Amino acid sequence: MDKRIEANQKVKKQIEDALFTLLNSNSFSDITVTDIVRTAGVARASYYRNFDSKKEIIESYMENQRHDVASLITFSESLSDIFNEKKLVTALQHYLHQKDRLLLLYDNGFGTFLQDDMNRFAESILGDFPQRSMKRYTLYFLSGALLNTIIQWLKGGAQESPEIMAKTLIDMLSQDFRAF
Repeated sequence: MDKRIEANQKVKKQIEDALFTLLNSNSFSDITVTDIVRTAGVARASYYRNFDSKKEIIESYMENQRHDVASLITFSESLSDIFNEKKLVTALQHYLHQKDRLLLLYDNGFGTFLQDDMNRFAESILGDFPQRSMKRYTLYFLSGALLNTIIQWLKGGAQESPEIMAKTLIDMLSQDFRAF
């Protein structure tokens, strides 16, 4: 890989790491670009060469997470992939590894952003259903249920293993909730 590209990726990672470091003790709205570049140890020009806003750093982070999960798991274009225990365990292990950052985003008001990102991820795996298709609601229902369960699992300290959570999620998704 070109050394300039590698150097730029390193700078982007430093900026991302700085934002998350700052989120540990500051709200997102209180963090300035000056805070980020100072914490990252990069020039302000490096920041603006890579990002137009603080939110764009989060978008880049989430895009990298989607890419990482997709590289770990081969998906078909079928809802049955959501019921594949091995694939779900792999995804849950990844989310567990990213627990601190995901919860920082959630706790800083990015829950809707995370949901939109999860929807985009599901669409990229399963395909974007036509606007008039009722199947798209199934996709969003499952996406929302999975994200909310994962967030609550992480907030609870991830007491259950990814294997137990995968089995539990599959059991829940297989249930008939009409009596509930």
